[in-house]
Amino acid sequence: MITFRLFRAALSTRRVLSTNNVSRCFHKSITTLIDTSVTIGDVTVSNPPMGTNPNLIPTLPSRLEHFHTLPSTLPPCHISHLRWMLQKDFVLHQDFLLLGTPRLASERRHLLLLYAALLHREVEYVALSRDTSEADLKQRKEVSNGGSTVYVHQAPVRAAIHGRLLILDGLEKAERNVLPTLSNLLENRELPLDDGTMLVSPDVYDRHKMGIAVHPDFRVAAIGSLSEGESASLDPPLRSRFQARLVSSVDEGDVLVAASAGSQGILDMSTLKEMVKSTGDIGGVSIQSIQNAIRYIEMFQPSISPPAALNAHGMGINGGMITPQDVKSPLKLDGLNDTTTNPNFVATNTTNTVRDLIIAGFRSGNRAVACVGPKGSYKSAIASETAKAMGLKMELFSLHPDMTARDLLMVRGTDKESGDTSWRETPLTRAARRGTLVVLDGIDKIRTDTLTSLALVLEQGWVILPDGTRFYTHDDFRCIAIAHPPEKRSWITPEVRSIFHWIQVDPLPREELRDILMKLYPSLDEIILDKLLNLQKELDRVSVDSAAEKEALQLTMRKLKHICRRVERSPNELGRIIHNTLLTSFLPEWDQGIIAKCLSKCGIDVPDEGNDEISFDYGMVNELVKSCKRAASNPLLVPNPRFEENPGQARSELDILEAHRVGEKALLITGYQGVGKNKIVDHLLFKLNCEREYIQLHRDSTIQSLMMTPSVENGRIVYHDSPLVRAAKYGRILVLDEADKAPVEVVALLKGLIEDGQLSLPDGRVLCHDHSSDPDIISIHPDFRIWTLTNPAGFPFHGNDLAREMADVFSCHQVPPMDMESHRRVLKSYGPKVEVHLIEKIVETWEELRNAHKKGIISYPFSLREAVAVVKHLNAFPNDGIKEAVENVVSFDRLDTSLAKRLDTIFSSHGIRLLDSNTIERRPGRDHGTLSTPKTRASDPKHGKVDPDNTPHVGGNTWAGGTGGSDTAGLGGRGGPYRLDAGHPVHQISDEMKAQVSKEAQERARKMAQDALQKKLDDLKMGKLDWSRYTNLREQVDEQISQLKSYLRDLQKRSEERVWLKNHTSGEIDENKIVDLLSGEKDVFKRRGMPSDANNDSLQTQPIVIRLVVDISASMYRFNGYDQRLERLLEATLMMMETLKDDKRFQLYIIGHNGSSAKIPLVNPTTNMDENTQLQVLECMVANTQYTYAGDNTIDAISLVVDEAATGDLVIIISDANLKRYEITVNDLSPLQSQKVHAHLIFIGSLGDEASELAKKIPNERAQVCFHSADLPLIIKQIVTNAVRA
Repeated sequence: MITFRLFRAALSTRRVLSTNNVSRCFHKSITTLIDTSVTIGDVTVSNPPMGTNPNLIPTLPSRLEHFHTLPSTLPPCHISHLRWMLQKDFVLHQDFLLLGTPRLASERRHLLLLYAALLHREVEYVALSRDTSEADLKQRKEVSNGGSTVYVHQAPVRAAIHGRLLILDGLEKAERNVLPTLSNLLENRELPLDDGTMLVSPDVYDRHKMGIAVHPDFRVAAIGSLSEGESASLDPPLRSRFQARLVSSVDEGDVLVAASAGSQGILDMSTLKEMVKSTGDIGGVSIQSIQNAIRYIEMFQPSISPPAALNAHGMGINGGMITPQDVKSPLKLDGLNDTTTNPNFVATNTTNTVRDLIIAGFRSGNRAVACVGPKGSYKSAIASETAKAMGLKMELFSLHPDMTARDLLMVRGTDKESGDTSWRETPLTRAARRGTLVVLDGIDKIRTDTLTSLALVLEQGWVILPDGTRFYTHDDFRCIAIAHPPEKRSWITPEVRSIFHWIQVDPLPREELRDILMKLYPSLDEIILDKLLNLQKELDRVSVDSAAEKEALQLTMRKLKHICRRVERSPNELGRIIHNTLLTSFLPEWDQGIIAKCLSKCGIDVPDEGNDEISFDYGMVNELVKSCKRAASNPLLVPNPRFEENPGQARSELDILEAHRVGEKALLITGYQGVGKNKIVDHLLFKLNCEREYIQLHRDSTIQSLMMTPSVENGRIVYHDSPLVRAAKYGRILVLDEADKAPVEVVALLKGLIEDGQLSLPDGRVLCHDHSSDPDIISIHPDFRIWTLTNPAGFPFHGNDLAREMADVFSCHQVPPMDMESHRRVLKSYGPKVEVHLIEKIVETWEELRNAHKKGIISYPFSLREAVAVVKHLNAFPNDGIKEAVENVVSFDRLDTSLAKRLDTIFSSHGIRLLDSNTIERRPGRDHGTLSTPKTRASDPKHGKVDPDNTPHVGGNTWAGGTGGSDTAGLGGRGGPYRLDAGHPVHQISDEMKAQVSKEAQERARKMAQDALQKKLDDLKMGKLDWSRYTNLREQVDEQISQLKSYLRDLQKRSEERVWLKNHTSGEIDENKIVDLLSGEKDVFKRRGMPSDANNDSLQTQPIVIRLVVDISASMYRFNGYDQRLERLLEATLMMMETLKDDKRFQLYIIGHNGSSAKIPLVNPTTNMDENTQLQVLECMVANTQYTYAGDNTIDAISLVVDEAATGDLVIIISDANLKRYEITVNDLSPLQSQKVHAHLIFIGSLGDEASELAKKIPNERAQVCFHSADLPLIIKQIVTNAVRA
């Protein structure tokens, strides 16, 4: 009996103009005849084969269950596509490919499945991705029957044998040279299999009766995406084996017809037209999407507007999403459960609206809703409350970058009894089968090709698993995906946009945030809470250089809860707790300045960290220990370290204990190496009598190793509980040491365990707070805690920026370097035989080293560990002397000449000599002159006579190089043609006397200056250079150049750090593929390689453009004798040219400005930066300052360079602060606050306190003051490194 649904439809014709010609094409509506033949348009197939397994045949969408609705629901172009597929499939027997833009991928998928449903074609489906391997396309090995290897046919082989339609979805996503595995199957219907058998064509089989015959009805239908303006980049042999058809976007008229057919008649035609018209600006939409949007509006009108509905369905013009603000009135939703029983969740208008938007998205026909918002915007909590409101059990599925498409659906394992390989469901698959709600936490972390592999289950509700199982999802199955907004490169590709219903979740408004915190912490002082919320507002206003810096300064909801939990009990510690939460001590100096200003503005006392002599009441620690002490069941797990009580570390202990007492589940304890983090933690655990589980993390730590330890025993995979699982099970404290050394995603996986109390393990069990008899449920003990130890991010530490990813999940604590008194106590305990004056010398030296590191003079943070090593040496070998003992900790830096000199300066100041010679002393400034009264009138500008004895001349008009006179080249006078510095004290005349010079004399002087400048520039082109000046300048900044290069080298090393590349046939065994290894698979190895080799979605690094704007105005030359500002400018410019000249990661522009011009190009990225060119640039700068006329173009220069810069460029302006004279105010410097570029102003000269006063008034620490050239590279280093932070 034929199961085809029979129907008759009147033939209809419709004229369509071809894009290539104007010939008439007639497309007839789909018909089936009583004789079971199928006709689509003018193509008829008699008695087409029909599948018999309903699980393999796609179902028709509900709106198309009756064939008579097809002509009115499907546009003519879709009927044309169906006709073409029928033609290729059963008339020409050709494999075919549907192509189109990524945005219409769902449309092509829908068309292909519709075709299979109409023809009752059994389907095999493969979602291609970069992880697709040969085993996925041919046979996968399994272990069965007590150790025997069994070859299991995969989808292409099953389709070939049984005559099914094989759908290859995402042809462009597979890695190159993988799909050629199928080339011979496509061309000749032949394929050798791994088990030794071979697929052969029907003709070959009929002739030889050997092999496995490929069914004649076997066909391959592929789906591929092309971006506008590109052709298919398929391998030519593969491309030539397909017949392709471009599935373009449906024209507006047909979209309107289809939209009207899918409407319930609630919306008027003008609204429908406007909606359809607006979608034309985004490059086409699928019929399904527009019909879903219309259904959404009709269900929730008037609460939802048409533009908001389009945004929710991924069809917004600017990629927008629906927001709570788009809801005009409360959504009418009935049948919701009461969720007010959760004491840790406080509902607000915004959270209720987001919850209702999620439920509305589900009720309008969407299986998957994506909530996108920054950290701390309540996404996870709202997802949990949504599940409760809908009466659904929630399963958390934490995603990470290493996940493959297969990992999203199933994981491999072995049977505990037989050792046979088996497949285990993931939380996503369990939820789809059982009809529960799954939360996909972190869809922004996985590759887009991995994410789009879920299109079939989330769009069509059809699950096809790696083990061959397939089923339709439970009617109640729902999915909430959680993600952070895109940054540099959007993970929300057009194809991803079509899979989800999109909701933008923003941080809660202040009023709601205040209400939540007051209800969660009722004892919290309202005045303190208001201060805290004011601080959050002030920090949100700050303009910074990078996303990482912005995140570091934000007080998210989680951070506020950590602070309030502590401050509720210790209100006087507000400032200190805020500093700990923001990890202020490890931020750049100007970020610390920003925080200090914001704290002060909000009336929050800034903690004093400068008190070296700490007095401490140990009784507070003992009281807390007594209140938190436990009874250990296994004393061997309680650490017992050697520890010298001291006030500095006792304060850190108190801080940790306070957080532990108020119930913080996870602590992040950060400090430099050797400050005693491990000692403090172990000592506290000893006092608390707490059992400790310990994990040392490192580069090769994996998510698998963090959760379970697999081993092979008697041919079976046996999973052993990791310290994490044991700690959770038995209520111990887990210490994660060196957490910054592991890949960030490894530790980030703990977020679900800490925040949501769920973690799925590789063996199929789940850690959660449910007390269930289910053997797959491991109940988390209420005493379970995680204490994570980490170093700060950035040079010289080689770790990852864990704080950026996870700081708001943890309660953060800083372990500072030891104060001098604590340092003294600890060293005495390790060196009882060492003389007191030597202990004191070491303490004082290390204190200066600490300050030098804090200022950035040295990069390595010398710590207690090194000091203890020195004292231990002296205690055992006193005759070796302190110099030899110190040598053991400074030998690392011996070959770095500039660093060795800096260290020698510090150690020598305390009587410990490291080098035989001193560092070069800086040239002192000269004495200042007095006010001068010229002896003659200014009327005849000239160079003046040259005094061979270089005697100081004041007030005259005869000698060149004089000061305070008239007509001659000199300084401080009037009427002279240009400036000339002979090295004497400058005597300055008044502005009134300058004004007495006639316009004619000024014009003659200006003409002489222009001629002199031109002659100087011509001389530079001819190579007449002052090499002694270059040599002197280079000597002054050699150390700074070396230091800046070392910082940039560290950035380079991080960018070139290798990663694990998976799916290789040689290398180290991938522990995630041990089951595949047991079953005999080949691609089960991993090896180290460059990230670019991993073929991931990372954005190619573009050169960092630095635009250095230098002030080469008259004041730089005039006041150089006062504070050497011109020398500092030349040194800074030389340092930048020399440091960046061979570094391809940077493109350097140097632009000058003075009173004559706002833009004087000096260097561009194509300039050859050899020493000769560098000197020409420096001499040109000097010439401009000497011969230009007075005036200022600072504002115009800054505005011009900001306008010309591209987004993300780094603009560094080096200038003096002689701005008051030209009535330049802080408001005039507003371009520094541009969001387009990273702009910073460095003052290197000042009259009085003008520079300091002006810098204080410029917001966001965008201005620095530098009066010592040694500080200049430190400032520039901070600016550069901060701008390039991820």
